[in-house]
Amino acid sequence: MLPLQSPLEAYRADLSRHPNRTDFGRSDTVWLLVAHCLHRLSRAQGEARRSIAENCASAIGDLASTVAPDTPEEAAMLEQLARLRRGLPVIDAKRTAGEVVAASRILAEQMGDAGALWLSFSTLGHVRLAATAAPHRDLGLAMADQAWVARSLGDLDSADELYDGVASAGESYAIPELQARAMLGKGVTARVRGNYPKARAYLRDGLAVAEDAGLSELAAAGHQGLLIAAGTAGDLNTALIHGWAAHELFVAEPNRQADVLLNLAQASLDAGHAQAARSGFLASLSRSDSARFRLACLGGVVVASATVGDGAMLVKMANVAEEWLAATAYPYESAGVLKSLYHAFTIAGDAERAEGYRVRARALARKNGFFEIVLATESAKAPAVAAPSAAKARLSSESMRVIRSLEALETEPVSELLALTP
Repeated sequence: MLPLQSPLEAYRADLSRHPNRTDFGRSDTVWLLVAHCLHRLSRAQGEARRSIAENCASAIGDLASTVAPDTPEEAAMLEQLARLRRGLPVIDAKRTAGEVVAASRILAEQMGDAGALWLSFSTLGHVRLAATAAPHRDLGLAMADQAWVARSLGDLDSADELYDGVASAGESYAIPELQARAMLGKGVTARVRGNYPKARAYLRDGLAVAEDAGLSELAAAGHQGLLIAAGTAGDLNTALIHGWAAHELFVAEPNRQADVLLNLAQASLDAGHAQAARSGFLASLSRSDSARFRLACLGGVVVASATVGDGAMLVKMANVAEEWLAATAYPYESAGVLKSLYHAFTIAGDAERAEGYRVRARALARKNGFFEIVLATESAKAPAVAAPSAAKARLSSESMRVIRSLEALETEPVSELLALTP
C-alpha cells in the first residue's frame, strides 16, 4: 500500500514529480493548511482533539477571508473551506463529520487536477482517519477517490487494495453505490494491466449494479469504461454501442460528454468511418473548455481530415494547432498533437511537413519521457501510417446507427469558433 505521508512530505513528493515547477498555483497554501489540520486531527484524542479542531476551524476561516476568488475553482474552494470551518469543531458528530469528508474530497480533487497527487492522496487518507464518525457512504467514497489517485500515481496494487476496501464496505452496509464504484474501479485497473476479459467482467458487473440501483452517473461511467476496454481490445461493435449509451446519459454534463465523444470518435476512426469520427471529434471540441482536452480533440480532427482526403481542412486545423501549441503548457498533450499532425500529413502524402512534425513530436516526447509517443514517431512507423486501410470494419445495425448519429452531430458552431469557414 502507498504510504500515508505528512502533508509537507506529500507536497515535496509532488514537486519532485514535476522538477520544473515550484508550486501548483495560488491554492497551495490553502491546501497545505487543510491537509495539515486533517493530519493533526487524525492523531489527536480527547480534549486536545477538540482544541485542535477549533483552532483549525479558526485558521481556515482566517485564511479564507484573505482569498479573493478569480476563477470558478477558487470560488468552489471557498465554499468547501466554509463547510470545513463549520464542521471541524463538531467533527465527532455523524452529520458534520460527513460534511468534513465531503468538503475534503472536493478539495482533494482540485489538488489532483493540479498535479498534486501525493497531497491529494494524503488529504483523503487523513480525513478518513480524522472523521471516523462520518456515514459509511462518505468514508467509502473517500476511499474510492484514494484508489483513483493511487492508480494515477501508477500503483495499481494499492488501487486494487483500496477498491477491495470500498467493495467490502458496500457489501457490509448494503450500499450499492460503493459496490458499483469498486467494480468499475477494478475494471479500469484490470484494463490498464492489459487483462481485457477481466476488465470487461468487472465493468459489466459494476454497470449492472449501478443500473439496478438507479445510479445513472455510475451507469454512464460503466458504459464509458466498456467503450474504452472494448475499443482497446478491438471489439468495435461493443465499444460503439456502450459509448453512445454513455453519451446519452451524460447529456447534462458537457465535459463528461466531451470525454465520451472523444473515445467514440476514435472507435469510429478505427472502424474505418472517418467522416463520423471527424464529426465526433469536432462535437467533442465544442463541449469542453479545457485547453488540455481540446488538444487531444484537435489531434483526432487532423487525422480524420487526412483520412477522408480533406486537405483544406487539414491545413486549416494544422494552423489552429500551431496557435494552440504556442500558447499551451501541457507537454504530453502537445507531443500527442504533434504526433497526430505527423500521422495526418503522412497520410496526406506531404512527406516534408510530416517529417517536421515527427521530429518535433519525438524531441518533446524524449525530453519528457513519453516513450509511447517516442515509439510511435520512429521513422520506421511511417509506412504503416501512410497507407491506412480503406476497408471498413463489419459493424452491426445498432453500431451503424451510432455511426449515423455521430455523422449528424452539429459541428458548425465549432467551425465558426475556429474560423474554419471559408
